[in-house]
Amino acid sequence: MSAAKRKQLESRLDGRQKIAALAVVERDFAPEDVRKGFEEIAAEVGVSRNTLYEWRTQNKAFIDYANSLADDFLTGKRSLVYRKLMELIDSSQPSVKAIDLFMKREGLITAQVAVETKDAGAARSNEELAAEIAEIDELLLEGK
Repeated sequence: MSAAKRKQLESRLDGRQKIAALAVVERDFAPEDVRKGFEEIAAEVGVSRNTLYEWRTQNKAFIDYANSLADDFLTGKRSLVYRKLMELIDSSQPSVKAIDLFMKREGLITAQVAVETKDAGAARSNEELAAEIAEIDELLLEGK
């Protein structure tokens, strides 16, 4: 996210909301055994748990700001992700999924999709239509 976009989001939030967004993102990335509860975050920020819930679920600026913070956090972990990916590839039983992901990331595999269409709007002769109707009539009579 650009710095200008981040500033625009920040301008739509008060100080408590900025602090709460950071705390919510830190909570989401924290191990479960040390993760803060939403009640604790709300108390630290000085709002009710319901207010924090409304910010997290209904306030678009808060949600977008928290998502931008999460994106920044993940970007900082890229080398860790790459290391884990390489561990999966270098293991005694390499992960085919990890190899596939690596190859796609390097641009060595690209998805190719072929779409075949039939011209449904192509003009048909009266004889072709009559034959098709007769075929359908026969199928209907067989069912009785």
